[in-house]
Amino acid sequence: MVWVRSFVRSVMSGAYESDMGVWSPDLPGLLRYRRQIDGSNVKLFMNITPEFASTLGSRSVGTLARSAVVNGLADAILIAGPLAGAEVDLAAMHEAKTALGNLAPAVVTTGVNVANLRNYLPRFDGVIVGTSLKIDGYTWNPVDPDRAARFMDCARELREKECTS
Repeated sequence: MVWVRSFVRSVMSGAYESDMGVWSPDLPGLLRYRRQIDGSNVKLFMNITPEFASTLGSRSVGTLARSAVVNGLADAILIAGPLAGAEVDLAAMHEAKTALGNLAPAVVTTGVNVANLRNYLPRFDGVIVGTSLKIDGYTWNPVDPDRAARFMDCARELREKECTS
């Protein structure tokens, strides 16, 4: 297991129609800023399927994932569902993972919970969890310590064997 201590997680490239209107992140500006602050140790976790937007381009998820890594733009690829707390499209997740091979991690970023963790953790390189750990499963609520403990217990069990929901 590799631990990353410094990273930025964001949608960094592409063009989207989103809840915020038409959106085009400034990846060149981010890369220049990282160089200016001598942040070469800061890893870039690039979300190529943001949960609040749709791409304006026609390239496949696999192509976006591989291109971002091969071109040295991303250290990990993040795949999200259509909104916070919504499950990812397993076909899109598999496509990204297949396209990446061992070049970079493919990480699930939305919709992961105790009941479905077994669908993601053994197949992909990691998960980022938020909504399912919150009080009442609501994104903007504080973390529920009991939900977080159950989730981590399940993750530990999955490393050994199947867990129960």
